[in-house]
Amino acid sequence: MNEKRDLDRETQTNNQYILPLINEAEDIVEAVKNALNNFITYGTETTRSLGAGERAGVVNSYKSAFGKVPSTEAEWSDAIKISNGRWPTTRSAESEKNATNVFKKIYKRSSDRKNTHDDAAVSVISYGLRPSIRNTNSEKAAIKSFRAIYGKTPVSAIDWDIIRAIAYSGAKR
Repeated sequence: MNEKRDLDRETQTNNQYILPLINEAEDIVEAVKNALNNFITYGTETTRSLGAGERAGVVNSYKSAFGKVPSTEAEWSDAIKISNGRWPTTRSAESEKNATNVFKKIYKRSSDRKNTHDDAAVSVISYGLRPSIRNTNSEKAAIKSFRAIYGKTPVSAIDWDIIRAIAYSGAKR
């Protein structure tokens, strides 16, 4: 990116987003911290439309799905795919299994992965795929549904991934 480096923004990103993301990981090397900071602070050509908080959310969704923050080129490629609403190349069987259980709780039926809407819902829950165009009215309705199903306000990465699945997948009860 051809953006002038802003050390104040990078410090804010580090304190607000990166430290909470890596607080449990003791073996995070400086290069990974720098990559996280660059991605969250400045984005990429295809993720600039997302704010820093949403890019941090992408990393949090990646971490939720794969148990770690992205560190390799392939992992960053998948994180960027997630940012752009595309399925990642690497899959997490455990995350998808958990997502099918969540799907059943939300839609009161098993998912049919051959149905594009059901598959989208499971994938959004699993990986936190971001929509290309947001619809805040759909998101507000999805938050109401989430509260009715779970009896709480969404706070975690998986909570917000569920909101996106309800709002954008097209899956029905």
